[in-house]
Amino acid sequence: MIFWRELMKPSRIVVFSLIFASFACTSRVREPGKFRTGIFLHHSTGKCIWGPNGSSTSVPKEISKYNAQHGLAGRNAVSLDEKWWPGPDNEWATWDGLFDNANPAYDIRPFIEKNSIVMIKSCFPSSNMDPVSGSSDTLTPGKKSLYNFKWHWRGIVRAMRNYPMNFFVIWTNAPEVASLTTHAEAAVADAACRWAKDTLAAGLDPEFGKFPDNCFVFDYFHKLADESGKLPLQYAASAKDPHPNAAATAIVAPQLVNEMFDAAIGYESVLQKKASK
Repeated sequence: MIFWRELMKPSRIVVFSLIFASFACTSRVREPGKFRTGIFLHHSTGKCIWGPNGSSTSVPKEISKYNAQHGLAGRNAVSLDEKWWPGPDNEWATWDGLFDNANPAYDIRPFIEKNSIVMIKSCFPSSNMDPVSGSSDTLTPGKKSLYNFKWHWRGIVRAMRNYPMNFFVIWTNAPEVASLTTHAEAAVADAACRWAKDTLAAGLDPEFGKFPDNCFVFDYFHKLADESGKLPLQYAASAKDPHPNAAATAIVAPQLVNEMFDAAIGYESVLQKKASK
């Protein structure tokens, strides 16, 4: 009882109230019209970029820098969690099915409901692309051709467009090391990722049309790939392992954080303008 009386003295109540208020302001809270908190759904390549992966930085470190540089604190601060999801693979055919809610074992809707920002990616096997491509490829959704790549991406982004109160980030492919791909495969992967960033995301794809304001394409492929569309060994775990190494993490993590949150916060202004009309 003595302890409780001491604890409940006015001076102590003020202190504990301030602590609680501070905690409440820094906790991850989803607010309508704000896009500051999110989830990164990935497999191994994403985990490497999350870092530190032997580098001096990581996505969490870069987020701290971003908040400091932009004067963001409390409920205005940006934050991101990460999760290895889904399984067993995260190729584009799989993501397309997940956004169509075709797999009851992996329901993406809870992630969309709980997070204002949802970021997805595929890993390096998606870059082993078949040089032969045509409309009949859709009969085999798992075929990794340029036609299917575009087909799946259009389907994924159409689904994302249906959630205007979320902001989505979608990565382009992860490049392969030379020992695990061919010149033809790498050239197709290069072309696919250029289309995703320079055509689809620019609103220049005649089949898709205007790109949604609530989506952003992070062109991971061209952050690291060389002119041939392959991953240089200086950024690979080894000559036979295309996972990004510490040097790759140091290059990509800062760009990811800055591009992603600049775009997400920019979307807040887009919604405000729409609401004022």
